[in-house]
Amino acid sequence: MALNKITDVLYGYPDWHATELSYFEEWVQKQQQASITIFRGQRRAWPLLPSITRACANSQLLKTERELILTFRKEAERCLHLLPSTDWDWIVVAQHHGIPTRVLDWSYDPLVALWFALEKHTKASDSAPEVWVLKPLAEDVLAPKELKHSNPFSGTRTKVFETNFMLPRVRAQQSCFTLFKHIEKKQKGFVPLEENVYLRKSLERIRIPPYACKRVLLALKNKGYCRDALYPNIDKIAGSIKKRILATGFSI
Repeated sequence: MALNKITDVLYGYPDWHATELSYFEEWVQKQQQASITIFRGQRRAWPLLPSITRACANSQLLKTERELILTFRKEAERCLHLLPSTDWDWIVVAQHHGIPTRVLDWSYDPLVALWFALEKHTKASDSAPEVWVLKPLAEDVLAPKELKHSNPFSGTRTKVFETNFMLPRVRAQQSCFTLFKHIEKKQKGFVPLEENVYLRKSLERIRIPPYACKRVLLALKNKGYCRDALYPNIDKIAGSIKKRILATGFSI
C-alpha cells in the first residue's frame, strides 16, 4: 500500500496514512519546504497538549507548575555538573527528567519522532501511532537572544524554541520544543496545537496502522534507532564496554 492522503479538510490539516518506512520517508520529503521543520510522534491520537494538563486541574495549574519548577531547581542543582543559565533551559531539563511542564517535545529528525510513536505499540492494545509535523513561520519561533531576556511563563502566545543546555538525550533526540501560553478560560489551561489559530495551518499528520508497526519499527532499528541510542546512559555504555573488552581475554 502506497503513501495516501486521507483528507485535507476534515480535521483542518492534511492527514496521511503509510504502512512502510519508505512511504513514511516519502511523506517526509514532501515536508522539507519550511526553514524550520520539526516532528512529534505519539502512540495514540492524543491532543497536542503539554504534560502539565494531565497532572492537575486548571484551577491549580499555575500554582502547581511554579512549585514543581522551583522545587526541582532547588533540589536538582546537586545532581548537575553544569547549571542551566535561563528559565527556558531549566524547564527543558525538568521536562526531560519527568517533571510535568507546559512544554511539548519535538525533534528535527522525523525518524526519532516515528520511533517514539511506535516504541510501545506491542505493550498497549489501543496503539494508533501517529507522527505530526510542524512547519512554523518565523514569527512563531523564538530566537536564541530572545531567550536570554524573556520569561517562559509570561509570553503572549505559544512559541517554538531550542535550548542551549545540551543534555545528552536532547542532543541524541535532536530536540526542539513548543512552550504553551496559559489561558485561564480554557478547560485544560492551554489551546491544543491542532486548534491554535496561529499554528494549526502549519501542521500535518501521518498515521501508521497497528498491523504495520512491527515491521516499521524493525526497519527503524536496522537504521540504528533504538532506546539505547536515544537515551544515552554512560553507566550502561561503560558496562557494555567492560563486558565486551573483558570477553576478548585482555586484562585491564
